[in-house]
Amino acid sequence: MALAFERLCSSMVVPSRKLDRSKAQNYLKKAGELYLDMLEARRGGRFNSTVISAVHCGISSSDAYTVYVGTIRSASKDHGDAVRLLSSMGTEAARMSEHLRSLLEVKNAAEYQDRLFTANDADAAVKHAERLYKWVAATISDK
Repeated sequence: MALAFERLCSSMVVPSRKLDRSKAQNYLKKAGELYLDMLEARRGGRFNSTVISAVHCGISSSDAYTVYVGTIRSASKDHGDAVRLLSSMGTEAARMSEHLRSLLEVKNAAEYQDRLFTANDADAAVKHAERLYKWVAATISDK
């Protein structure tokens, strides 16, 4: 499996960085802090902060998983490459990458546009971030 994964990664044109597997816990810690920030912002009715924290929770969760499984993380400016990298790491990862894709679809608007987010937007972002984060945490914690 490791050889097949390395062959797949080398055939992908995703700018990436090799990292020691132990660094996965650092990304998981960041994701956990962003997860708590996201929940607190949602409870406080800060919908824009909720969405931004959800997006970054998703990105850090994905990085934690790809570093843990493949000792690699995307270094691309195109966040779609992070989705492709995550989805290349097995059937379950491919399914979970759809949550990251959904979060990244609102990243630009959340961070740079004048659009304000609603409670429904925030709830959708929380749903995607929570599913991805909890899956990653359960998969790589204490291993």
